[in-house]
Amino acid sequence: MKTVLKWGLGLVFALVVGVALAVFFTLRALQPAPGEWTRTVQLGPFTREVSMPAVLRIASHPFTLRLMEGRRFHTPYGTVHWQAVNAPNTWRAVCAPCTLPVGGLGREPLRLSRVEFTVVPDMEMNLQGHFAVGDAKAQGTEPLQGRWSSRIERQQLVLQFRVVDEPAVRAFALFRRDIPEFARARIEGRVSVKAQWRWPSREWEFKPRLDGLSVSGLGTEALLNAQAACGPGDEAADFGVWLPRAVIAAEDQRYYEHPGYDLNEIVAAWFSNQRSEGAVTGGSTLSQQLAKLLYTGDSRHHGRKLRELLYAVELDRTLGKPRLMNLYLALAPWGDGQCGAQAAARHFFRKDAAQLTPLEAVWLATLLHNPDRELALMGRHGDANRARVAWVAGHVRPVSRREREALVKAAERWRPPAPALRVAMAVAASQAAQGR
Repeated sequence: MKTVLKWGLGLVFALVVGVALAVFFTLRALQPAPGEWTRTVQLGPFTREVSMPAVLRIASHPFTLRLMEGRRFHTPYGTVHWQAVNAPNTWRAVCAPCTLPVGGLGREPLRLSRVEFTVVPDMEMNLQGHFAVGDAKAQGTEPLQGRWSSRIERQQLVLQFRVVDEPAVRAFALFRRDIPEFARARIEGRVSVKAQWRWPSREWEFKPRLDGLSVSGLGTEALLNAQAACGPGDEAADFGVWLPRAVIAAEDQRYYEHPGYDLNEIVAAWFSNQRSEGAVTGGSTLSQQLAKLLYTGDSRHHGRKLRELLYAVELDRTLGKPRLMNLYLALAPWGDGQCGAQAAARHFFRKDAAQLTPLEAVWLATLLHNPDRELALMGRHGDANRARVAWVAGHVRPVSRREREALVKAAERWRPPAPALRVAMAVAASQAAQGR
């Protein structure tokens, strides 16, 4: 009995010593080096700074990855299944379905039918592999595929994703349930993406590229001869020279260069919206704005933005720039219930759109991004937003440099006429009464 007790006590002592040594060496391994990324952890009644690069290297060690085989992990994005594959030091992580927040693209998260990663650690415990997004059975197309990698640095973890020359239809197919027109849309072109995410700063870099994007099958050809206007005869109105120029300066300076969308502006708007808690930046071309007016509405769901993009590409091809501009001016909302440029010109200036002076056209164009808000501001201050008017005047093309400089100088002292001021004050009073 004494022998058994002695062996039992010895075993307990050995276990305690073993655990103590394991804790000691673990804490030593997690001891941060000077200038290293750290995090405070609670160890019973004690707190300790640990090295996050060391934590990540332990988590990505093959031994740790092997311990997770066959397990399921519940995350904010969905349940992740961790599986071994028939390859040395290689694993697969599958999330099906998965949801991802999209921030500035809309309030609703992206709902993806399947996201799959292969995971391979290297000698430095950095990870890499392939990924596939989407489900061929659910989408009717192959998943969108690419490569990914992680890099552990002293101050951060860097994740990189790359998609190279994949069919664009695969990217749109990921959101098939949010695009009712997808089944009849014929989408051609290629997509490439470079993306990078840093943790803990949570900084994104996102560089997409669309080559040869072409859309057909949405039926926008019907607008070539359609009477799409706010009032009888408005669509055939002469909008003059200055108003189209001013609208392009205010809303879409690369109007004659892009194929219906400006990818740089879309990405810039997305990043701006990620950082902003207030007004939302759209990054929309006139083609996209016309698509919103005619087909998609203005919800903040990411599906609407994708539909808008498809319609804009087809509209630009089927209508051409002159017809597209004519339709936009005939349908654009200008505040205080005014629809179309002709109605706006008569409402604010008591004249036809073709008779507007350059500064009148510029001021009218400044309203487009948020007409009622701009009018209310003018009504409260008793003057136009001169900085905005001067900015738009400085981007009017095609005019000579001397003409543009004179236009900007005149904008700095220009005041809207009495009819426009009366309308603005009425809008401001109405919004004040509504508590807006």
